[in-house]
Amino acid sequence: MKPYETLFFTEGNIDDEALGALIGKVENAITKNGGQIEKIDKWGKRQLAYPVEKHTEGNYVLVNFMAKPETLKELERTYLINQTILRFMTTTRYK
Repeated sequence: MKPYETLFFTEGNIDDEALGALIGKVENAITKNGGQIEKIDKWGKRQLAYPVEKHTEGNYVLVNFMAKPETLKELERTYLINQTILRFMTTTRYK
């Protein structure tokens, strides 16, 4: 397995309960395909550099995890299905 980190942000007006459910879906997409979550870091609500789909604020979440490359397809599918996730990026981490 390789180390990855994924950063995504949601609409700024999402409540804490909905954000928790969304993070649970991301966790599930990683773990059901054999991945392991190392750390979830909620950065909170931040101002966006430019409007994204008419939103000026977003809730940022960073997830560090270990997974096989095949897991990334399911993770991306989870991101694309959810309408509240505005942008996401997954990269390889170096130890």
